[in-house]
Amino acid sequence: MKRVGILIFSVLLLCIPAGLYASTETGGVDGVFSYGAGLRALGMGGAFTAMKHDATLAYWNPGAMAFNQHTEVSIFGTRSIASSYYFAGFYTNPTISLGTLSAGFMGIYTGGIQSYDQDASPITDARTDYLHYQVLFSYGYKFKFGLGVGATAKIEQMRITDYKGTGAGFDLGVLYTPPNLSWFSVGAVIQDAYSTGIKLSEDFEANTRIYKVGIAGIFPVGAQKKSQLSLALDSRFYLDNYNTGPRKLLYDFSVGSELAFSDQFALRFGYKNFSPEGMFQNLPTGLSVGAGYRRWGLGIDYAVSFEDPDWQGVPELLMRVGLSYRFGKSIDEKKKQLAEDIRNQIETGIREATETFEDQLEELKTDYDREKDRITQEIDAKYEEKIASLDESLEESQQEIARLSVQQELDKESVINELTQKYETEKSALEQQLTQERSSYEGKIVSLERRFVEENALRDKMIADEAFKSERYARALQLYSDGDYEEALTEFEAVARFDPDYLKVQEYINRVKAELTDVRTYSPEILDLYYNGIDLFVQKKYQDAINEWNKILKIDPYNKLARRNIREAKERLKKLRELGIKE
Repeated sequence: MKRVGILIFSVLLLCIPAGLYASTETGGVDGVFSYGAGLRALGMGGAFTAMKHDATLAYWNPGAMAFNQHTEVSIFGTRSIASSYYFAGFYTNPTISLGTLSAGFMGIYTGGIQSYDQDASPITDARTDYLHYQVLFSYGYKFKFGLGVGATAKIEQMRITDYKGTGAGFDLGVLYTPPNLSWFSVGAVIQDAYSTGIKLSEDFEANTRIYKVGIAGIFPVGAQKKSQLSLALDSRFYLDNYNTGPRKLLYDFSVGSELAFSDQFALRFGYKNFSPEGMFQNLPTGLSVGAGYRRWGLGIDYAVSFEDPDWQGVPELLMRVGLSYRFGKSIDEKKKQLAEDIRNQIETGIREATETFEDQLEELKTDYDREKDRITQEIDAKYEEKIASLDESLEESQQEIARLSVQQELDKESVINELTQKYETEKSALEQQLTQERSSYEGKIVSLERRFVEENALRDKMIADEAFKSERYARALQLYSDGDYEEALTEFEAVARFDPDYLKVQEYINRVKAELTDVRTYSPEILDLYYNGIDLFVQKKYQDAINEWNKILKIDPYNKLARRNIREAKERLKKLRELGIKE
């Protein structure tokens, strides 16, 4: 009901200015290319200002073109009246971050026009050809907050026998899709915002500046929501450039709908260029229906409409068929693939940095233990030699032995303390190096999230997993090397909880358990709270994780695990707020 209410309100907004300022007269001021382009749009009665995802949007709304998903080419043609042929072709190429480029070609050709002499008698052996074509170049860019803007430059030429005229102009367009109302769009276009018109011999033909506004809504259909119904309403306003006397502001409306089944088959209906007062006077003129089918990138579209091309009040049925082809993946798919590639690079980098840290830490610990044993043995041998040279039967010798024994322990303690201090310094340097490398990768993670956050390309899998595992694994290694087996086991098990095969985590769990035979472990209640917090932390629900770990502090106010994790979660929250990212 909320969606319907928004659509009704938008329809009223479109109708108000028309009722206040415009005349109900329509027709007679359209250019040859006002017929439109693209069979999807024509099947919907030309109500296409607020529609998206079509190769021909360079014509309808370059701002909406910014939302295109596929590199696509589209062509169609039709025979209108007598020997006149109307044809169009468009190519659109959206990019991941640089906007959408498009080029198009539209034309009308008539051959075999009868020529007459100065007495209005037909010249039987003289025929005239007429060609009028337009080349379009368009660019559109979509901002993250749902606004698309674009412009289309147009060059057109008219040829009749030996006469030729050339002109140029450009269109401007915008489309807005509110971030919280992704099913709703509103668009606006100024066609021929500037135009030179065309001068053919002594005759000058000005292009009509047309203002368009439109709304569209997309509604999921069916139990599985794989189909969708699109409803669109357009209104256009323009001045009568052709009739003598005061120039009137004219207006009309177009409505269209499309029912698409699973992105493969679509049915369309539309009614174009009608005024509210004379809505049913010219029927069936203006009605259109269409269908489309797409498979393996290839699309076939069909549209039929009732037209009054010579303004005689006699509708003619025009039928046309068009082809289109979509190349490769959509922009969303490309973004997801790019995000996946970058994520793999980040995870590989963090994992390799962690493995290097593990190897260096193990090597450092081995060197420390070896050097400690060597120095201890040297000191013991030195003092044992001195003690052995003394006569233990003498009281003075016994006193000297006691003094030497004390000095032996003091010397060992001094040297070991110095060695341990050096070991801790080098270990801290290794930790700092890993932290810096991990921070560098985490910065790339944040950048990647901000880049793709609007498409939710990364929300299906938390790319911070690797950084989380690396951080916990490195911390567990340090605790293990320091002999803090209880906390080391908790950290190793936290890593194994998310990746049982991560590096050597299972090997270290077994090692630590062997060391913890007689060591007290945390209570099941504290462990449950700790792991609940870990789950929330990985999901980036940092405040909820803090709340869980605070429950541990109520049980054990000095719990180091809880305090350390709370501090880290608060730092993450602060960083996100500084970057303007919500939790």
